[in-house]
Amino acid sequence: MAKDKKTKRKLLEATRKHQDVLQAAGLSAATVDRYENAIKVIDAQGKEPGAAVQVLVQDLKAEVGEIQAAVKKEFPGNASFLAIFKAQEPMPSSPREVLALGRLIAKEAPDFAQNLIKYAINAATVSHLKSLCAQLEKEIGGEDPAQEMHTLEDQILEVARRTFEGKPELSSFDLK
Repeated sequence: MAKDKKTKRKLLEATRKHQDVLQAAGLSAATVDRYENAIKVIDAQGKEPGAAVQVLVQDLKAEVGEIQAAVKKEFPGNASFLAIFKAQEPMPSSPREVLALGRLIAKEAPDFAQNLIKYAINAATVSHLKSLCAQLEKEIGGEDPAQEMHTLEDQILEVARRTFEGKPELSSFDLK
C-alpha cells in the first residue's frame, strides 16, 4: 500500500509539473484537482473524519431529522410513507450512510411537498438538503473514491501518453 501511495503521489507531482502542457492537450484542471482530492480522501479512510465532514454530517442529520419528524406528524399511521423516508429507522452515523439518506429524502420530498408545507418543508428546504449532500459528497470523495481515482488516473495517463509520446517527459508518468 505504501508503494501505491507513493506511485499516486508521483503521478500527481508529474501532472502538476506538466499541467500547462497537459491542459493545452485537453486535460481539465478540474480533473487534476479531483485526482488530488481523491488521493487525500483515500489516504484519510479509516481515520476520524475531518472537521468539515463532521459539521456537514451534523447539519445533514438535523435537516433530515426535521423532514422525518414532519413525515411522522403528517403520516403517523402510514407505514409505506414512513418507510419511504426511513422515518422509523435510527439515524445513521457514518458520513456515507448519512449522505445516502440525505439523497434519498431530497429525491422523495418534492413528491410530498403539499403535505409537508405546513411544517416549513418546501423547495428551499429540499434545495438546502441537496446542497449539503453535494458538499458532503465532495468532502468524502464521492460514492466510490477509489474508482474515481482510477478513472481520473486513466484520463491523466492517456493525455500524458498522447502529449509526451517519444519524449523523455513521459518517463515521469511511468507508474511502475
